[in-house]
Amino acid sequence: MKKAVFAVLLLTTINMAFAQDSMEKVMESRAKEMFRVIGLDSPDQWKKFIRENYTKALIDKPMTAKVQGGDGGSSTESKSNTTEGNIDGKAQMYKMFHNDFGSGKISSLKVIGEKVDMQVESGDMKGTITLKFSKDKPYLIDGLGVQVGN
Repeated sequence: MKKAVFAVLLLTTINMAFAQDSMEKVMESRAKEMFRVIGLDSPDQWKKFIRENYTKALIDKPMTAKVQGGDGGSSTESKSNTTEGNIDGKAQMYKMFHNDFGSGKISSLKVIGEKVDMQVESGDMKGTITLKFSKDKPYLIDGLGVQVGN
């Protein structure tokens, strides 16, 4: 009886470890594919990636880009731009990503729980793309944040 209980516990532990490893691999793969697609100058490919890899809630959510700048002193200028909550709005966001990082590379990729922090760079431009994933299969992208700096 003890052997049977031990075997069940062992199989459960292995299964949980495999599921976590599988989730991390899916998240990492989606993040890398997103960056590859950003490098394409193809709105159709951007939209296809969004349809296949974003949750419906994220697709429907308007995205706001906040830009802060200044002369390096104490004064900063701030402006924001909101894209529509649909695939076309997200494609506009990908156009901005493409313009900034389309010819760049991933310098670091870290999986932290249900998030991926992807450090990207192109020339002097550096940024961090943070992707939040749904907890359940197929582990779609459920949140997105970007910080860009020179």
